[in-house]
Amino acid sequence: MEKRIVDMTGDPRREQFAYFSTMANPYVGVTCQVDITALVEKIRRDGAPFFLSLTYEVMTAANAVPELRRRIEGGRVVEYGSCRCSCTVAKPDGAYAYCTLDTALPFAEFIETGRAALEAAKYGGTITEEQGHEEFFFVSCVPWLRYTDIVMPVPSPAYSNVRISWGKWTEENGRTSLPVTILAHHGLVDGIHLGRFYEELERRASKA
Repeated sequence: MEKRIVDMTGDPRREQFAYFSTMANPYVGVTCQVDITALVEKIRRDGAPFFLSLTYEVMTAANAVPELRRRIEGGRVVEYGSCRCSCTVAKPDGAYAYCTLDTALPFAEFIETGRAALEAAKYGGTITEEQGHEEFFFVSCVPWLRYTDIVMPVPSPAYSNVRISWGKWTEENGRTSLPVTILAHHGLVDGIHLGRFYEELERRASKA
């Protein structure tokens, strides 16, 4: 994937980057309820798969925020032009595997290739990370729970990959909402960037 080096010596967030990069747990995260009423109606109307449709919208929203496409590689900050998704897939034996999806594809092509990729991971995938994983958004879901917060496992030393998760969607008073969590390296991302992600996701989800 195309990427560029970000010169942090001239970046407005250079002090934050230096400060949070020294921490053992440099992450910032939040969980918000997102209104997906119109999106669910569209998915039902089109007969589209919910997980892949939502993944496409979430990843497109995340890719719309440049700071969420930034990673720390070899002590340098790089910004990818677009980031793919590494998601978890439940296997028949109760374990799970990783699956790579490319949301830069047109929606119809993404759905077609995504179905095949999920099926392959379900029956033959592993949790071995793909080489060159730095670009990925790490995605998971817990569709059994309408949670208000979630603790995500993180490696040591810290990765700079953004992690996104969501839970069970629920309907109340004619509206459908979904808990969505995002976790990012605070050296690269502030609250304003997380806010922009949610704004873009809600904008996309509101389109019928």
